[in-house]
Amino acid sequence: MGRRIDRVRTALRWAKDLPARMDALDRRLDAIDAELRAARDDVGSVRCGLHRLAAPVEETRRELAQLRDTVHLVSRRTALRRCPIRVLFLVHLLGAWDAYHAVVEAMAASDDFEPIVASIPRRFRGSDGCCGEEDVHRGLTERGVTHVRLAGSGAEDILQLIKAIEPDVVCRQSQWDADIPDELSTQQLGFARICLVPYETMNLVVNVPGERTANTAVDSDFHRAAWMVFCTNEMMLEAAIRDGARNGAQFRVVGHPKADHLRTVKPVWPLDPGRPHETNRPGRVVWSAHHTIATGWTDFGAFHLMHPAMLDWARQCPDVQFVFMPHPALLPFPDSDASPISRADFDGWMRSWEALPNTAVLSEQDYGPVLAASDLMVTDGLSMLVEYQLFTKPLIYFERDGHRPFNAIGERVVRGVHGVRSVDEARRLAEKFLAGHPDPLADRQRENVRRLFGTADSTPRILRALRREIARERGEPEV
Repeated sequence: MGRRIDRVRTALRWAKDLPARMDALDRRLDAIDAELRAARDDVGSVRCGLHRLAAPVEETRRELAQLRDTVHLVSRRTALRRCPIRVLFLVHLLGAWDAYHAVVEAMAASDDFEPIVASIPRRFRGSDGCCGEEDVHRGLTERGVTHVRLAGSGAEDILQLIKAIEPDVVCRQSQWDADIPDELSTQQLGFARICLVPYETMNLVVNVPGERTANTAVDSDFHRAAWMVFCTNEMMLEAAIRDGARNGAQFRVVGHPKADHLRTVKPVWPLDPGRPHETNRPGRVVWSAHHTIATGWTDFGAFHLMHPAMLDWARQCPDVQFVFMPHPALLPFPDSDASPISRADFDGWMRSWEALPNTAVLSEQDYGPVLAASDLMVTDGLSMLVEYQLFTKPLIYFERDGHRPFNAIGERVVRGVHGVRSVDEARRLAEKFLAGHPDPLADRQRENVRRLFGTADSTPRILRALRREIARERGEPEV
């Protein structure tokens, strides 16, 4: 009983003190509220200050960009005055070297051009920063191409070396700034006249629109800044006139050096290089795989859908030889978060593929001889849909659902291919052609080649276009 009375007394004393405790709590809450209001005011002041600061910073950035562009304009106007004209060819993709090779050789043999080839790093999705210059250097060396190496250790090293070379004209393999170091972007190269000899022979699809353009195939930042863009046919020029900010004024129809190379290349098969023309040999299948296996771009790549069945086909048919020809950008892509196949799965599949006696892998090499020696191709696109038709051989197109639509050129190109939706369907078609069945689409391919590539040699046309423009800017009679 006594303990219960003590508890009651304690409770009464606590209750008696409650008003004072509540007053103290209210005062403390008021103080906290005041501190929070002050903090919000401080944050607001800082935010306003940052906004006020950001405006002049952004204005300064725009002014610096305008100053840089003005300096670049003055620099370009002082170029093209010497002879020979110095032309710098930047190479980040060895597989596209064929778009340059004949042009570089022709310039080297001329009196009015001085070509300089440079190997540079690249930056494909999934790669750890910029890399690959060593592979380009090695490949150019193996081809006997004299070149300088622009693989600077610092962010500004490459650009400083280029400026030391003092080129009048800079040729880049690609319009995509994202594929190369930032210091070789369109804006940074504005001190020289820039040209594009495209790595692709032509664009086949309706590209994903860019931030400022509906057609990145003819109207990227690089296209807009270019002195000249060399294109393969009138259909590409028409697209540039229709969709380009400059109405195609910088485009010149010249054909394509890669097509000229593929037309004349000698066949070599990596699994049996000694007998390219014999008929009593295993069948030869080239499997070309695009890199766009994720979603959100062109979405043609189907390696992640095809690779198990392709491996089974190669295992089950030892009398057929297969060369896997991945797009160079596919190899690092499994390291990207967007990849539908993991690095471990990709590497494991590659080991299984390379372990077979009737398979090979071709990457970062001249693929023309292999295409010439093959019997047919299986591909998911894109460039191979048109390039392989130069050989007038069966072309089996594995079409992935949901890809970007074909443009007018692409719609013409696919008339010369056999569309399939599964590897089993591709295999049945291939077995028929390997058994000697004639390709019913051969005549369509010949018409496509005639219509899209023409017959003229592109290299003299490129040099003629350059000489004509140089003479015009010098105020000399056109050659």
